[in-house]
Amino acid sequence: MATPRAVLIVCGGLLQVSAVEAAHSLGLHAVVTDARADAPAMRLADEPVVLDIYDVPGHVRLVEELRRRYELVGVFAEGADVEVTVAAAAAAAGLPGIPVESALNTKNKARTRTRLEAAGIPNPPWREVQDLAEARAAAASIGYPLVAKAVDNCASRGTTKLDGPADLERAVGLALAASTTGTALLEACLFGPEQSVEILFDEQGRVHRLNVVDRPFADLEGIALELGHVNPSGLPDDRQRELFDLAERAAAAVGVRFGAFKADTIWTADGPRILEATARLSGGFDCQKTTPLATGRNFIRAALRLAVGLPLDPNDLTPTRRRYAAAWTALPEPGRVTEIDAGPSLSVPGVEEVLLRVAVDDIVPEYVDCATRPAFVVATGDTHDEAVANARAGVAALRIRTEHVAA
Repeated sequence: MATPRAVLIVCGGLLQVSAVEAAHSLGLHAVVTDARADAPAMRLADEPVVLDIYDVPGHVRLVEELRRRYELVGVFAEGADVEVTVAAAAAAAGLPGIPVESALNTKNKARTRTRLEAAGIPNPPWREVQDLAEARAAAASIGYPLVAKAVDNCASRGTTKLDGPADLERAVGLALAASTTGTALLEACLFGPEQSVEILFDEQGRVHRLNVVDRPFADLEGIALELGHVNPSGLPDDRQRELFDLAERAAAAVGVRFGAFKADTIWTADGPRILEATARLSGGFDCQKTTPLATGRNFIRAALRLAVGLPLDPNDLTPTRRRYAAAWTALPEPGRVTEIDAGPSLSVPGVEEVLLRVAVDDIVPEYVDCATRPAFVVATGDTHDEAVANARAGVAALRIRTEHVAA
């Protein structure tokens, strides 16, 4: 019997279900790792492995073990900030990937800022700090408003916007607690509409410009809570070209010349700026849901083909429809979930899907970062505004009832 060909997919969350499906469409066994045995993509895996997705040595040992049982052809991730794990595991197995140093340059936001500056790409004023004393000196130099961030976390964990020094100690404490580096990042706060920009480098190093989406945020004091996104962006074509140019320069600066690269950007009064960058495809149900709905393209299968040593299939990147799609966040009152009814939402015109990250009896926590968002509605429309209106109407119709839980 022939040895099965397999791909190792790092992270088994809801966003990674599409990666397992893409692997199966290529005739590959999907080995999936996650710390949670009941994670959605783990349940679809041919072989689920309970393993922390940030455990780099553990994944290096795993690929060595898997190669004894499979023809292991690639290591892959999308929608999760595990680029260091993927790069190290792929390198250990001699499989396609980016250098570990390049992965570290995107995982560590201070390293990203340093590389961008060296490449002449404008940064906001920033400082990496170890404690409150350094933070006070940095804040005095940068000026308010500013943002305190974790150095190597994601989903806005440990992020606080500050208008003045009153909450600096608390904000720095949160950022330090969410970092593994023992440091926090302070940056000048930038203002303007935000976007996510995806590009893909093929097996010959040629860049393919995938898409730009708009990222609206909730107006919550001190909290960076993304409401969702609209795909494709409503920005004029010339501005989108500038964003693609900026993303390509950023990828070169951090050393990414293979596979997916994503830049979160903001269009300021002084032009576009990089907020963060990562060596993977987008999360937030962008490449997973709204891209296929809006354009018919399959970025996940395209990136996966590269990761397992196959050339790009032009069909994965060729639009077959031209619509707009939006993913919008539902924000029920924090508390214990007592009832969920997606039926009214699914009956709203344009609503395509309701994606739930909570079930009855789960606790919806206070909204302190993007990781706490409990549900999303995905909708389509013939225009940018219609897709947003349909998604927001779907959120309004979604019934997630909660009850207060005593502290």
